[in-house]
Amino acid sequence: MYLRRWFLGAAASVVLLGLAGTAQAQVAPDAAKAFITQSGQQLVSIVNSNDAQAQKDDELRQLVDKIVAVDQVGDYVLGRYKSTATPDQHTQFLKLFHQLLSYNITYQIKAYQGISFTVNGTSEMGSDTVVDTTITTPGKAPADVGWAVDEVDGSPKIVDVIVAGTSLRITTRNDYASVITDNGGQFTALLTAMQNQINKVAGQ
Repeated sequence: MYLRRWFLGAAASVVLLGLAGTAQAQVAPDAAKAFITQSGQQLVSIVNSNDAQAQKDDELRQLVDKIVAVDQVGDYVLGRYKSTATPDQHTQFLKLFHQLLSYNITYQIKAYQGISFTVNGTSEMGSDTVVDTTITTPGKAPADVGWAVDEVDGSPKIVDVIVAGTSLRITTRNDYASVITDNGGQFTALLTAMQNQINKVAGQ
């Protein structure tokens, strides 16, 4: 569940599936590249700016909400457990998912001062258009990252991040399923684990 997986990979094979319940269409390669180019430039601008860290944190959270289909990805990673959650639990989950993603990004991104972002080619994978990029950070080996883009409710959005054939949303879905199954199928165990992770990251 850590942001590092957004850039450095995860541990599951890529199986890109549709996001149920969302108006969705494939994004043309040129449009997907333009979207990721603009999004990457915004990310780099925030990370490399001399603004106060609190301002950077706010800007990063706003950027995440703008370019990532957070609710749709959240429902995807719930998988079959979405049907076991009550409406209140589902609402709470999405709220925590937003918070956890934002906190992890703002906490982990502090280590990436001097980041650069190069957009390469595109490929199709299922209903997604994957934009291949190279992320370079001083003192670290370049990371090749694929950004899966779909049109969600009329706008291009990031729905997955792929490194070396691994998928963030599938790995996260496996993580979440493990928490629930390890606690006797109790959905509340996942909510508690997410809140604990938020508390941990927020306190650092």
